[in-house]
Amino acid sequence: MTDRNVRKDAPSFATAERIVHALLAHKAEDVVILDLRPNSDVADLFVIATGNSEPQVTALARAVLDELCDAGEKPLHTEGLEQGRWALIDFVDIVVHVMLPRSRTYYDLERLWNDAERREVSEDYFARPEVAERHPDLSLVRRALAKTGDNETE
Repeated sequence: MTDRNVRKDAPSFATAERIVHALLAHKAEDVVILDLRPNSDVADLFVIATGNSEPQVTALARAVLDELCDAGEKPLHTEGLEQGRWALIDFVDIVVHVMLPRSRTYYDLERLWNDAERREVSEDYFARPEVAERHPDLSLVRRALAKTGDNETE
């Protein structure tokens, strides 16, 4: 699949970055942001991630809830937290989907929303200067800045 640039000008995008941070900091895999704004009124963004076991899916979803609740954001609705196969967290503008690999393959949300702009996000994303400027408090940003500082002194 092609990686296209997701528009970063919406306030919801900074929140999506916090969500992605929580997921990656807790070892989520295949994290993707889909920008639905041009095509749908369902939400502005989907954040989709994979957890490799039911307990991990639950832990990833709870990490997102903790991260956003600490930032003053409360979800409108949650589903699947106890079952751990597909956890859904609805923050109105952003809907988070944390899924087991087999659920993600079966429901294939990326194909369903294939006209949405897509960004695959890894820990390296948090090393970008513009991300560090928006989120200097995030641990992945601080880690990336520390690595950069170490590289400059060598």
